Amino acid sequence: MFEDINKVYFLAIVIGVTLLYNFARRNHPIWIGISSPGKPLRNIGYLDEESIDLVEMKLVNMELDKPVTRVKSDDDERSVVWVLNGDVDDDANQSDYRMRGYITSEGLIYRQHLKNTKPVLVGYTAQEKHPDTPTTKGKRSWKSLWLDSDLYVFEGAPSEANLNEPMKHRVGHVCLAGVSFHNKRPVTLEAKAGASAFFYRKYGPKLERNNIYKEAAYGWNDTALLTSIIYSVLFLILYFVYLCVLRKPLLGDDFAAVFILSGCYFALWSIIRQIKIDCIERSHSFQPQLDMLNKGLGLGKFDAVIVSLCGISAYYTLHYYDYDLIPLIFSISYGVSKNALNKSVQRPWKIITNYEDEPDFEEEEEELLPAFASILPPKGEMVRTFDWDLDSSSNRKVHGNIAIHFSLEDYNRMRQGNPYFSQRQDKTKYEYINDMFLKMISEKSYSERVRYIASYIHNECNHAQLDEIDRLQFALDFVQEPNIDFILDRDSKSIQFTPEYVRYPDETLYDQEGDSDCKAMLAAMILYYMGYNVLYLSSDKKQHAAIGVELKAHPWLSGYLKENVPLKDVSVEINHRLYIYCETTGDGYRVGDLVDDMRIDDFETRVEFIQLTETEEDTEENNDKIEG
Repeated sequence: MFEDINKVYFLAIVIGVTLLYNFARRNHPIWIGISSPGKPLRNIGYLDEESIDLVEMKLVNMELDKPVTRVKSDDDERSVVWVLNGDVDDDANQSDYRMRGYITSEGLIYRQHLKNTKPVLVGYTAQEKHPDTPTTKGKRSWKSLWLDSDLYVFEGAPSEANLNEPMKHRVGHVCLAGVSFHNKRPVTLEAKAGASAFFYRKYGPKLERNNIYKEAAYGWNDTALLTSIIYSVLFLILYFVYLCVLRKPLLGDDFAAVFILSGCYFALWSIIRQIKIDCIERSHSFQPQLDMLNKGLGLGKFDAVIVSLCGISAYYTLHYYDYDLIPLIFSISYGVSKNALNKSVQRPWKIITNYEDEPDFEEEEEELLPAFASILPPKGEMVRTFDWDLDSSSNRKVHGNIAIHFSLEDYNRMRQGNPYFSQRQDKTKYEYINDMFLKMISEKSYSERVRYIASYIHNECNHAQLDEIDRLQFALDFVQEPNIDFILDRDSKSIQFTPEYVRYPDETLYDQEGDSDCKAMLAAMILYYMGYNVLYLSSDKKQHAAIGVELKAHPWLSGYLKENVPLKDVSVEINHRLYIYCETTGDGYRVGDLVDDMRIDDFETRVEFIQLTETEEDTEENNDKIEG
């Protein structure tokens, strides 16, 4: 085939060095995967380096103009992570970014919502074989020819990884797919990607209409069979050109040319893999078609037979055709072998039929939730996303995620109609809170979103079959940090640093922040629309607010309280109704937990939010019609 093999070697070396140089100097994507602790990882996106100081994380298979996280270097020792605050499907493009925390040059991840709040160590990055040693540098291995650098993200403090199964703390994985000369700063690109994965998993917007590719997008095995098919077509074209046009053998007995032509398979393989990655980055992935090809041509138990036949073919071609067909046989056997090792091919086809279970499920929902059957999601051009987990004393695992839409016009009207907006102290705290409550139950526009949230929480509690205490706790977890930030009125820019201001629930939801008064009002209205009688508690002396929820004094109730805490110390009786104290500010407070220096008797302002009877509801509706 080759007249002068030395010239071919020289040409191959020049092309190889050129490709290697261009491959190394380009900005390689850093693929990002997340999971729950101890669960399999799934690839969600990649980190794209926009500039020296700013990198952005984008999702795969998404027609999304904006990235979901942005990481900016404050200095050489740490990089701050900003997470998209809103729905990824927000066509109005009104979503903004909120600071969630930062990662240090040691690989420690800290949560910090505001610059004036105390940072909390929540995770770190480390290598797979050393999960108890934080680092920002990934690990390379011979399996990827030292091209891929892997780094893992762990939840909690590094000391927690000293358990028998440290990988149970793993919540993320990042892979720098290639050699990069742009990765020499104190906080490496892999570490920034790890911090992005951690905070996106906890605070990022969730996908509702789009599916994320679950396999490793930077893998090689799934393109091996496709490469064999394309290589076989190109090889046969070349073979027949030599045979029919040039009328001479392709390789003959040139053994060196066999290695060179066979090596072209790997060059073609790397090109096809890179095309696959580029298509994913441009949101034009052909991964589903590729998976169908691998499963359709993956013949399972016949793979070994195909490889054996290739071996027999190689024996006969050496006797009758010299080395001419050896590269073709090699490409077929290699591609089939790699495809047989592909995990996605090994998994059998799975047909999911949801329609068989849905009718019974819907009938059950109608029986359980008659009051919420007609509640529709509120509409608006602005969106806020909330994500939280149940903090259950019985270790129940329930996750909540909800997107709330707002009309900016209605929001501004509500804020200007807030009795605290004018800052005139004409009434007592009791009168202000009671007036706000009556306003919300009389005008549905003031309670539309709260009722929708109450219906969502009610549904999720029924799905998980939670008991009454866990139902209350799930509602409290929605209001507590970090889902809704606790911030004092005088530090809140959204209300212009007003000294005293109690937000309507919609204001708190839109701002995604508030002090104890605002969070208590939101929690009280959510539980009120879940069917509970609620007591709003406020103390001017202690500068704190909370709520009480009416529960029956069953013997089992004391079992949920902390040890050596009598029921009478965390409850108050008003009008023959027993209210149990509930804290709404910081994270980790359960039903009946008091703030350290508080007693329930300290709250001098107490406003009852009592459920209306059917007669009272009819009266309210008639009054609305008369007023209208």
